Amino acid sequence: MAEELVAPLPEDERFASWHLVCPDGRITSRGAAGSELLAALGHAGLSRTAARVPGPIERFYDFVAAQRDKLGRLVPDGPAPRRFP
Repeated sequence: MAEELVAPLPEDERFASWHLVCPDGRITSRGAAGSELLAALGHAGLSRTAARVPGPIERFYDFVAAQRDKLGRLVPDGPAPRRFP
């Protein structure tokens, strides 16, 4: 299913970042996807604020992406905890 959703993106771009596919089919990536995700989760004000400062948001995304190997060690192996019945 995910492959179908990101099929419009060039293959190298598909694997270079994370992507958010909106119900209308629009695809956003990197820091901009974070702003869209905030809006989808009901944080419209925070999303608008983030969208107004795309430069710092993208630099923050770049910083976090460069630390993936270190941050990944903080994520435990195994199934995720179940939070909802």
